[in-house]
Amino acid sequence: MTSEVSILEGHISVEAALLYNSREIKLCYVDSSKLKKRDRKILYLLKLLKEKKIPIEICEREVIDAFLEENSPDHGSSHGGIVAICGERRFLTFDKLLEKTANEGGFVIMLDGVEDPFNLGYSLRNLYASGCSGVILPKRNPLCSAGICARASAGASEMCDIAIMPELQGAEEQRAFILKLKKTGFYTVCAAKTKDCEDIFSFEPQYPLILFIGGEKRGISPAFVENCDSIVAIPYFSDAKFSLPASSTAALFGFELARKK
Repeated sequence: MTSEVSILEGHISVEAALLYNSREIKLCYVDSSKLKKRDRKILYLLKLLKEKKIPIEICEREVIDAFLEENSPDHGSSHGGIVAICGERRFLTFDKLLEKTANEGGFVIMLDGVEDPFNLGYSLRNLYASGCSGVILPKRNPLCSAGICARASAGASEMCDIAIMPELQGAEEQRAFILKLKKTGFYTVCAAKTKDCEDIFSFEPQYPLILFIGGEKRGISPAFVENCDSIVAIPYFSDAKFSLPASSTAALFGFELARKK
């Protein structure tokens, strides 16, 4: 398999890609035993595939398992007899996502430094459920592991409006980027624990809003933190010193921002 080809496993992931037109589906393998059982979910998926004129290969489950073993080293064991060979993820342009968010008076989340595909999948699952306007990812991101992200996100990785962050070289370009966002009417927020950070539960957001969430290892770029409108943190009610996973941070912020909106 080349880098331009991805593999999605399970009817939930494949159905999400079909319904949200997130990527081209080139071929879908279907376990023949599923058809014999007249599984309604599989029959609905077959209807969608046929409507979009996508080639379908009905075969034994062993054939599907062998295909995954050869072409997808990180495959799971819960594909349920449905596997699709797909093209690359389609993204919104960065400006289009900002325009959409501004029109909705909503919020968009920038996930930076989230390197684990499971963590990214869980984050997207939480953010999509919270009703955020979309997600921004750096150019290098774990969506290349489409199967893992789709499984971990229950298909949300295919449902979310996602844009790719403009490439910024160094602190000065990052600072200019934040200032540009402010000029276009966005309230900029970083999720970080600092000496003068605000408590998420007492924080009063303004919309449209862009929130920066960093990975557990690197966190958020200091230039973003120094130049944003607000720095907001999740208070701990114990003596814990560790950082929360990005997916937990995304869930807490996503639903709190939605509630206050």
